[in-house]
Formats: sequence, structure tokens, C-alpha cells
Amino acid sequence: MQRSVRIAMKVLASVLFGFFSVPPLGFGGYLFVCWFRIHTSDVYYADYWYATAALAWVGLGLLSLWATAHGAWRRSFYGTLFVLPVFLALVAMETIPDILPRGNSIMADSNYFSDVNAFFPVWYENNHRFPANEAEFRDALGKGPAAWQGRVGPAPTSRYKQRGKLLPYEIVVATNADGPRMVNLSQRPGVVYYCVSKDLQEFWVTMTGLQSDMAPTAQIARVAGLPVEKVRLVHAAGRDYPVRHP
Repeated sequence: MQRSVRIAMKVLASVLFGFFSVPPLGFGGYLFVCWFRIHTSDVYYADYWYATAALAWVGLGLLSLWATAHGAWRRSFYGTLFVLPVFLALVAMETIPDILPRGNSIMADSNYFSDVNAFFPVWYENNHRFPANEAEFRDALGKGPAAWQGRVGPAPTSRYKQRGKLLPYEIVVATNADGPRMVNLSQRPGVVYYCVSKDLQEFWVTMTGLQSDMAPTAQIARVAGLPVEKVRLVHAAGRDYPVRHP
């Protein structure tokens, strides 16, 4: 009877502490699935070290399982081995939301919009209007041949990929606009829509992006990459700046 109780306690400990292995094993398995899909289909995906991270997280999950099994069925060293799966689970639950693959692409998109906010006032102050075409748009961001505003640090680059190739940001210019581009968008992520009014005194910038780590098509980029949030948009008019059109 006493032996049966000991076995039951070991089984209970194995099941209980085994659950703490789920977060690292689950995330590692998810990354393996992502790695498989990006190598067997034409999906768009965020640039990330999928295979390496998957191996690392699965390794942590297996270490957690080993500590649970060894602690329950062999020797727990007065219960100290059970601390390891609990600790790894807490680390995983705290870390995983901050290191999702799409975080790289969201950060790059945010930096791109920040550049528009930062550099377009400089263009307007010097030209008393907003860029009229793609070449001027790139120059306004310090990405074109003029690059007159003396950018500090490298320009943001797209972190979207397809078939192993990095997709650069693509700019689509719409003149005579009276609002942002919200429909008839490209299925490719990283397409920037620059819409400018006829008198070049007002502009809107939107972009396509991924709402998940990988997807067959892109959608309009949203704040924080979440579909329930508002559309990511940069909008300004000449009247918003201290320099007025003469």
C-alpha cells in the first residue's frame, strides 16, 4: 500500500511539473512549424532566426522535462530540481510575447513612420510643399541621391521576406489625393502608399503589413500589428508646420 502511494505521488508530481514544460516546448514547436511553412510555400513572413530559436526553446523544454522526470522518479535533491521547470516556464511566459517573429517587422515599420514624421517637416520648411513624386519622397527621408538633411544612423529597412529574400520597402505615390489609400492594396507587405493633395500641402502615408508572423497576403498596417487597433497612418498639412506657403 505504501509503495502504491509513493508511485501515485510520483505520477502526480510528473504530471503537475510536466505542465511547466509546455510553454517552451509549445513555442519551439510553433517556430518549427513556421520554419517548415516558409520553406515549403510562398507565404510572406517576418525576418527571424526560426530554426535556431526553435532548437533553443525545444532544448529548454526538454531540460525542463528531464528535471521533472529525474526529480519525480530518481532523486529530487530535496525538491530543488522541481524549481527548474517552474523557473523556465515563468521565463518563457514573460519572454515569448516580446520575441515573437513579427516584432522585427513591426519595429521596422514603426521606424519608417517615425522617419516620415521627423523628416517631412524639414522638407516642407525648405520647399514650402510636400514631395511631389517618389524621388522627392525618398530624398525627404534621406534615402535618395540628395539626402540633404544629414540623416543620423541608417535608414529603416523592411524586415519582410518571401522565399528567403528580403523584400525592400516599395513606394506607391498617388497625387491629387484627398485622403489615405485604404483599399485596392497590394498583397505584398512593405508597400508604402504616399498620397498627396493636388496643391502639395497635405499628405497621408499608409503601409501594408502582416497581421501575424506569416501570411499568404498582407493587409493595411495597424498600430502594434493588431487588427483590432487603428490603422497606422501619418498625416499632416502645411498649416501644421510653422512655415506657411507664400
